[in-house]
This record gives sequence, C-alpha cells and structure tokens, in this order.
Amino acid sequence: MTTRAKGKGGRTQSKKRTHSDTSKTPVKTDFFTVVLEKAKDNAEAIKYVALFLAFCFIFYMVYYAITISGLGVMVHLRNVTALILGAIFTLGGMDVVVTGAVLSINGFSMEIIDECTAVFSSIVYCSCVLAYPATRKQKGLGILFGVPCLYAINILRISVLALVGMYNPEMFEFMHVYLWQASFIIFVVVLFLIWLKVVVADGEE
Repeated sequence: MTTRAKGKGGRTQSKKRTHSDTSKTPVKTDFFTVVLEKAKDNAEAIKYVALFLAFCFIFYMVYYAITISGLGVMVHLRNVTALILGAIFTLGGMDVVVTGAVLSINGFSMEIIDECTAVFSSIVYCSCVLAYPATRKQKGLGILFGVPCLYAINILRISVLALVGMYNPEMFEFMHVYLWQASFIIFVVVLFLIWLKVVVADGEE
C-alpha cells in the first residue's frame, strides 16, 4: 500500500508502509510442535528402530572385523556349509566333489560365499530380537531358536538352487537373485513373529 505526502517545495514524496509478515513463525512453531507430539506418541517405536539400527551396525562391524582379522571364521563357516550340502547330495546318490568352499554336483559347480551362510539374515534377525523390549531369557531363546532355523532354511535354499542349476540353468539367476533373496526377508519376519507369539506373548500371560 502506497501513500503520497507533500514535502517541501510542493513536491510529493512517496512513503511505503511496510508490514512485517509474522505468519510464518507460528506455522513453523506449530509444525515442530506436531512433530514433537507425534514423536512422543510413537516414542517406543522410534526407540525400537534406533536400537535395531544400532545393533545392525554393531554386528556388521563385528563381521567386518572378523573378516579382515585373518582368523578364518567365515572361511571355516563356508567350508562347513559346503560339506553339509555335499553330504546331503551324496545321500541323494549324486556325484559330489567338495574342495574347500567349492561344491561340484554332477558337474554343476557352486562356490559358497558369505551370503550363502545366512550370516546377514541372522544379523537382521538378532537385531530385531535384541531391540525388542523383552527379557534376557526371552531374547536368548529367540536367538537360539531363530539362528539355527535360518541356517537350515539357507541349506534348503542352496539345495534348491543347485537342483535348478543342474536341471534348469536358465532359471538359476532369477531364483538366486530375486526369488530367494526376497523370500529370505519373509523368513526373517516370520521367525520374528513366531518368537513374539510363542516366547514373548506366552511368557507374559
């Protein structure tokens, strides 16, 4: 809005009235207030997510330290996994050769790497269990129950992949990269829910 006032010499001078816009400050205040209120309402969920991420980070750092330490823990686990698979396929009457972490079944070769040992899915599962507000006993039972189950599922997964590689090799990449990777996430969630239902919920009754 502009007004004109006469000054000296009859000249008109323009004066602009400025209005300070203070409407933004209350909006910002209201926004942060809403955020704080939402955070308070969901404090337990935020705490769980934060603990879950923290445990994942710690476990991955431990895994990384073991990997670069030269202790051979992961090498031993890969070799054991290959031997277990070799024994399973030998019992099935197939021609099996195991050399370290390399497995040959009826001429189809597979190399067992860290991802084939269920170590990463176990990290996610253990982080889920440890972050949840349960007793130490319940968490211990969850880990003792879940990790071996994930390893057993992983052995089944690799066995199926080996059969696909032998009899339908064009489907091997799809099964390995897409189907089983997504399925393993589902297995982790299912095992976690079973633990909540069987151990945590029943323990509170």
